Amino acid sequence: MPINRNALIRYRTIDKCLQNRRRKWTIEDLIEACNEALYEFEGIQRGVSLRTIRLDLNAMRSDKLGYNAPIIVRDRKYYSYEDPAYSITNIPLSARDLGILQEVSGLLHQFKGFSHFTEMSEMISRLEDKIHSEQNHSPSVIDFEKNELLTGIQWLDVLYKAIISRTTVQLSYQSFKARTGSSQVFYPYLLKEYRNRWFVLGMLKSGKAIITFALDRIQDIMLLPSETFRWQKDFDPHTYFLPIVGVTRNTGEAPMEVIFWASHVQAPYIKTKPIHPTQKILEEVQTGTHFSIVVIPNFELERELMGFGEGLKVLSPARLVRIIQKKVRLMNELYHPSTGPGSF
Repeated sequence: MPINRNALIRYRTIDKCLQNRRRKWTIEDLIEACNEALYEFEGIQRGVSLRTIRLDLNAMRSDKLGYNAPIIVRDRKYYSYEDPAYSITNIPLSARDLGILQEVSGLLHQFKGFSHFTEMSEMISRLEDKIHSEQNHSPSVIDFEKNELLTGIQWLDVLYKAIISRTTVQLSYQSFKARTGSSQVFYPYLLKEYRNRWFVLGMLKSGKAIITFALDRIQDIMLLPSETFRWQKDFDPHTYFLPIVGVTRNTGEAPMEVIFWASHVQAPYIKTKPIHPTQKILEEVQTGTHFSIVVIPNFELERELMGFGEGLKVLSPARLVRIIQKKVRLMNELYHPSTGPGSF
């Protein structure tokens, strides 16, 4: 039974509502939630009818979609799942679904050796692992990095659509340093993932520099289709990240050579997983290895270098050395019993 996108949005919305047992859901509440979801994701303003939601509930209860959702009505008025742990997102894949996934996996596998498709390798491995665990009713044999508590992920779809359609947005945003949020008119250009956290890059209407916003600090997004979209002509997403580690590029700064020493313990890790693509081995010394990278220093670089603890020492440039020295001094004070904060 084919499912169109709008129906799928309604099913997922109803599913989320019925999982929320802190609230009692009437059919009118479900209609309102579906209307809000369709407007948010598809821009559809016409209302969903009572008949449509009743048909959706019956479809979710039935085997037509493979859901067999245990939807019950309490007090002849309030809808909920009889099983509190149930969700349509947790149901096992059908034999037909597995067959389709195997066909897709086989097709994608043909592209694995092509350089233009190297970024697909992890996706193919994830897909193959899912098929294997479903077919054999066994746990996954590949455990990819993930963050189940990741916030802000709900903004990915709306920002993706705004980027490809070049639609201006209004962001309500509150950084970790700000006491209150602020609203900004923003032109989104690129979505970027770094260390399992998502960011959006673009330009503010009030400025000319490229700005980076963390999705987990976004409070709300409003599309502004009537607002003219502007593109910064100097921004190239293919080259923007080349001279930096992470996502923060300090405006106006040029790449510089950073030289650091790593101990015999840490050097093998740095050799096998370079801190930056420009990394070079300058010299093997008795105590360890001297490396160099050519980057624009930023917060992410400082955090990366300090992450090796006593096994890495920054040698140049002098400004970066002073920054690291200050952080090390403050860290030492933090752990000093006479100056650090009290224990609990």
